[in-house]
Amino acid sequence: MNLEVFCYVGLLRFPEQLKASLPLLTEAQRLQADALLATMKDLPRPELLRKWSRLRENECAAIRRDALERGIRLDELPPSIREGCLTWLLDQNE
Repeated sequence: MNLEVFCYVGLLRFPEQLKASLPLLTEAQRLQADALLATMKDLPRPELLRKWSRLRENECAAIRRDALERGIRLDELPPSIREGCLTWLLDQNE
């Protein structure tokens, strides 16, 4: 699990449920999430959105690089197949 994603989504979409969600994490994950949240909690919403967008862009670029290394041209796939291929690539990277 990407804890940065967990923290950004929690702060941006579900701030009232974020604290209650922390006990669902393992102890190590919870400590890491607490440290991330300590650095994020005072950031203004536009800054959180900017950082979240940058994180997503970096993840997408990494997935595209991985696909190209495997000989998969995602842009040439039909949309109905592209989603399944992306899911498979994500599963391979975990």
